Amino acid sequence: MSPNPFRRDVPARAAGTGSSGGRQARTPKGRRASGPGIVQGKQIVVRFARMGATGEAVASVAGREVAVPYAAPGEQARVRILSVERGRARGQLVALQVASPRVVRPLCPHFGRCGGCQWQHLEYPAQLEQKTALVRDALNRARIPSHLVSPAFGWEPPWEFRTQLEAVVGTREGRPVLGFFAWGGGRVVEVQQCPVQHPGNVAALTAIRAAWDALRPVAGAVRGLLSRVAAASGEVMLGLAATRRLHADERHLVVRALLDRIPNLVGLMEVRAPRRSHLLAGRRADLLWGRPHVAEEVAGVRFHVPLLAEFPVNARAMPGLIEMILTALDPSSADTVVEPDAGIGGYSLHLALASARVIAVTDASQLDAAWTNARLNRITNCQFYTRDPVRALEKALRRGPVHRAFLHPPGTGLAPGLPRALRQSGAVRVVYLGRALPALARDAAALAREGFRIRQVQPIDLSPQTSRVHALVTASVG
Repeated sequence: MSPNPFRRDVPARAAGTGSSGGRQARTPKGRRASGPGIVQGKQIVVRFARMGATGEAVASVAGREVAVPYAAPGEQARVRILSVERGRARGQLVALQVASPRVVRPLCPHFGRCGGCQWQHLEYPAQLEQKTALVRDALNRARIPSHLVSPAFGWEPPWEFRTQLEAVVGTREGRPVLGFFAWGGGRVVEVQQCPVQHPGNVAALTAIRAAWDALRPVAGAVRGLLSRVAAASGEVMLGLAATRRLHADERHLVVRALLDRIPNLVGLMEVRAPRRSHLLAGRRADLLWGRPHVAEEVAGVRFHVPLLAEFPVNARAMPGLIEMILTALDPSSADTVVEPDAGIGGYSLHLALASARVIAVTDASQLDAAWTNARLNRITNCQFYTRDPVRALEKALRRGPVHRAFLHPPGTGLAPGLPRALRQSGAVRVVYLGRALPALARDAAALAREGFRIRQVQPIDLSPQTSRVHALVTASVG
């Protein structure tokens, strides 16, 4: 692929120190910063070797990592050191000296200011290669051999895949702005479009902006919006995140302002949001109009998905991912499968169709939706519980052995004691879908200590254009 000559002036400004940097390659000339010392404010020349887990390109200088946003492996650049702490420095591009042929023009005009994506400047095959390296590096610390890690797999095109949106309200020069947080800060970047979002979510974002004058009486209470679209049906559900409970007349105003502006809208909700913090999605959502879910279908299984439900957000990847999980787990019609962190059954019901029984553990707030989805598909061999996963496993054992487990924990990793409980239950095969690299390494090591041999690790890209990576780990006894 030929080099793209676009300039990355905007990211340099986004780092907060002006617009002196750019993407235009130059022949090195003049005197470099003397000495290898890394001091805040100093300019040094570095060559980037890889991309880091937090999104920056990483170079090594005098045994210390230097992380710089919007650079790429193989590039050489003059950078300004912004901060130094504990063996790691963060810098800003000042002048690019050697460009990478794998840099492409970002599709989004907000790239470099919006913090949602960090890797749009890398061609997609390069993104997959870097995610493979991230997983190998994380598991190497857990002494998992690199040859067990396959090349990362992704689904193309890597755009318009995300079915859930969270946007925040900010102010600039006295006027409201609606968009996403800047990378590493609390500033809100106004966003007109988002090429990783499903078009239905972008339409909802546009509608809120167009209706802002009509919403002005409640604007002071609104911190943002949440939108969920069903890829199969095109239905859209919208929630206004408010810091206080809206009055009855304010609720009517919201419905009147938005009802006819959003295509395929099936429900409007009010979501209680904290006054501070980046988290918009609270635990409480009240229906203002319509119904409290969108109708989704994944690989032949139907779902009613509430606005705040735990449900996979990459619609393009889901059918293929489910096939990967079932192939790795290889359940038979005689097997019982245990699944902690089941949410509303996004994976559970597919597992139930391929096995004798599924014991699924979920949160109390999602239990009703999970049972509704089981009834919707007339699936009777999937039981949902809200107890501790270890206790649920003990209960399942009263009815027979549990030979299979599918684990997809939150970013904090597996519940303490679960790997040992699985081993004691007689489980012979475990498939683990990890979403955070530190937890992935810890949990893989914990499974290995309990006698589960890691057979294969498949990095999976469910978040293209970002540094986030999932990994499907297959482990078995013997």
